[in-house]
Amino acid sequence: MNSKRDINRLISNNRKVIMDGIFGIQTPVQVELSISFARYMNHVGINKYNYLFFLHIIETNNKWVIDALFGNMDPRLLFTFIKTNAYLIRRAFQLLSYWHPEQIYPKVLLAVLGIIEYSYHKSDDGYRIYKLEITDLNNLGKFLNEDKDQYDEINAPLLNILDRITGLGEYQNDVRKSIIAKHAFHIRIAFFDHKKSLLDTIPQVLLVKIPREEREVKPSKLYMSYLNKMSHKNNEG
Repeated sequence: MNSKRDINRLISNNRKVIMDGIFGIQTPVQVELSISFARYMNHVGINKYNYLFFLHIIETNNKWVIDALFGNMDPRLLFTFIKTNAYLIRRAFQLLSYWHPEQIYPKVLLAVLGIIEYSYHKSDDGYRIYKLEITDLNNLGKFLNEDKDQYDEINAPLLNILDRITGLGEYQNDVRKSIIAKHAFHIRIAFFDHKKSLLDTIPQVLLVKIPREEREVKPSKLYMSYLNKMSHKNNEG
């Protein structure tokens, strides 16, 4: 039997092969393997030891992989099962900064918003873990869709987060917190006030809409057929 050291060496020497097999989305084969790993992680469930796997899967932004990860689960709830931390919040805002409106798969956006919504349910507690910047709020607010109402599945959590942040430092004499809270308030008002626009508060370059990649790599037709059969089987069961 291979020793633990041999196994660790094997993994280390083949890191790229393994990573491409569980997070790769460049070819149909990689997508199929990533789907299988995402389905496995859905079965395992998230915990404080493996949550980074879930974060890396989300970062693929690949519809097929993401659907496999969540199944019937509400994406907003995924990271509520672990204790929030500075790295997780920082990474959530980094992902929002990376993608433009409409470029991100809705389930991915909801999962990322879930991290922020959970972390800033009590805004001052969240701020102690990760100090918000104006740029963070801009990258958050840019995903508000002014063509839809406040009850839209994306707009609703966004507006709730902004509302929570407007209460930041409410009973404290903290100038920095006050600046952040006021900016959150202005973004929120820009959405509700028909005489205003998000352009009045958020830099135009951030509001540019970029459609999702039309040539997003898909699994093969044979694999898709297999997934459909498995889905029907599970529904019947």
